[in-house]
Amino acid sequence: MAIIRNIDNNTNRSIPGSLFFSTYMQDMWIDNSTGVVTFSIECNGFTVFTADYVPDNNGEIRLFDLRRILESYIDGVFADFVFTAREEGQDDYSVSYRVFKTATRISENAEEFLPSFFLTTLVNKKTTQIGRYETLSFYPQSTCSVYVQASYYSGTGVETKEVLLMNEDDVVLDAVNSINVSPARFVDDSLGELIGFAVRAGERSFYFEVDKTLPKANPAIMFRNNFGCWETMYLTGTVETEYSIKRSHAYIDGLYKQYDIDDTELFKANSGILLDSMLRLGMDLARSRYVFLMDSSGVASDEVVFTDTEIKYVNDDDSLPTFEYTYRRASFVSAMLHTIRPPKLFDKTFDVTFN
Repeated sequence: MAIIRNIDNNTNRSIPGSLFFSTYMQDMWIDNSTGVVTFSIECNGFTVFTADYVPDNNGEIRLFDLRRILESYIDGVFADFVFTAREEGQDDYSVSYRVFKTATRISENAEEFLPSFFLTTLVNKKTTQIGRYETLSFYPQSTCSVYVQASYYSGTGVETKEVLLMNEDDVVLDAVNSINVSPARFVDDSLGELIGFAVRAGERSFYFEVDKTLPKANPAIMFRNNFGCWETMYLTGTVETEYSIKRSHAYIDGLYKQYDIDDTELFKANSGILLDSMLRLGMDLARSRYVFLMDSSGVASDEVVFTDTEIKYVNDDDSLPTFEYTYRRASFVSAMLHTIRPPKLFDKTFDVTFN
């Protein structure tokens, strides 16, 4: 009977477990086959791939670059797949894997990573400020509660307070849980100025440093990160606007006329200075396929498309790395006019006899 093995393409060893990152699903081997093997992949009950293979002299079949097939069927964070090897005259051999989409290779496999970390490339720390919308996502397999330990500076010392965000009954197992961890939720003037807070969920821990000196963000961005979860980034550098117009002309009725105008509004936004782990967030944004502008309440507005990015840095101690993102609105008409309404000084109850 043919046997399917998931192989680490760096070590050529079988990978145990049922949870995998897509970057660990590059290669599969089918061993112990004696004839033509029909290999198939199912996702949510639908066959998404099937092909016949002939084994070599050792009874082995090697399948390469399966990752691209799997990722195209992962809508969001993960999907469940069934891999089946069918050989005439033999029992079918099937294995089931839950595959999590990742854009980069991670040093730990999914079985080790998921119970210990939130689903972000920042791993353990992010710098933010009050007024920014922040969110974290995680995938729990065992019951846990989610709480925040916030720190406040009172002028004479540091005070701490613990806030429960989700109790065990609210946490959904074997699913992605997303939580609003915006710093405004933990402001407590009676204890002092909020300087930071740690979010904990089981073994997972993530720290937000609150820095009130950060420049104003323009634009604020929400995007699907390396794991397919929603995350935010705030670009604080210079924004350059380029308005390009493409004109089409032709002779019409004996006159040279302009018959079409296609205009595009492009923006080149600088990230501002990125230090420590924030570099990873900047790279994660550059590779994202789903990027939206965001208002102050954390609500996504216009979808945008990156047309170019400049992502480079050096590791010198005195280096101040910045990234640049060139983007336009995804809408066919990329230019937008934002209306501004003057404040109403009087409502409908105003007594007009005053005049």
